[in-house]
Amino acid sequence: MTTYMVEVQLPYSPSQEFFQLIPAQRMKIAELMSQRKLLSYTLSADRMKLWIVVTAKDIVEAKEILSQQPMDKFFTYTSFRELMFHEMAGLTFPAVSLN
Repeated sequence: MTTYMVEVQLPYSPSQEFFQLIPAQRMKIAELMSQRKLLSYTLSADRMKLWIVVTAKDIVEAKEILSQQPMDKFFTYTSFRELMFHEMAGLTFPAVSLN
């Protein structure tokens, strides 16, 4: 599998339809992340850009995965970059004390 960093430009003035799709979008992203098709999904503070890390066999499959998003028609994909690696901090739990 290959890992891609995808940069997405969001609409400057989103329509009401865009906002109505947010719950469905969040559910689909959670599903794709649980399937390990998406490794991360990051929104800029100004809500104008997304960065998505996708795993796929090739760029065609990566685009097919991204097209499953309910908000896909509002997204402008500005770049697809093949990554050498993608490191993330894992979920950590505090050490258990046996006292």
